[in-house]
Amino acid sequence: MGILQSIFGGIHKVFSNGKDVLSSVEGMGFEDWAKANARLASGVKVEELVKDLGMDMPKWDRINNEWLTRMSNDRTYTLSLRYAKHFNKTASGNLPNEITEDTYPFEKYVEAIVAMDILGQKGRDAQDVLKDFGLTVADYSNLSSFWTKKIMFSPLGLGMKFQELMMQYHEQYIKEAGGDGHKDLEF
Repeated sequence: MGILQSIFGGIHKVFSNGKDVLSSVEGMGFEDWAKANARLASGVKVEELVKDLGMDMPKWDRINNEWLTRMSNDRTYTLSLRYAKHFNKTASGNLPNEITEDTYPFEKYVEAIVAMDILGQKGRDAQDVLKDFGLTVADYSNLSSFWTKKIMFSPLGLGMKFQELMMQYHEQYIKEAGGDGHKDLEF
């Protein structure tokens, strides 16, 4: 075990009341679970995945639920970062595995974010909305990792452009979706 892994393992235990959040669940390690979810996002049916893993559906459900719970309770965000790393390496979609600024336009990526939000509120499934943009869940995950890093580590220009585009597309999609469905609510 390397020194950094040892330090981060200690940090996890402090934030997790002494529990090792990376210990395997019923024999399935975190990395394998992330890769399994990447296969699901790439179109593999859950029944096929479970069969390939040599388990039954109840066992998969228990494992999946436990890892999801651990991720949602991880205040260090280390599990989320590790999940993205393993998921993005394994998931396949319509876009190349190596994302660059030329792979998918920034403006279109921001529009997809807003479309999923607004159209999701109107009852459309997020995966269905992604299809409108030629994306799979795996593509969206890879794009999100790429563009989020770009926004975070760029001068304010890209972050400001992100906010401007979010507002622009928000207005557009609200108008196209028939307006704000909650104007009748009073507080």
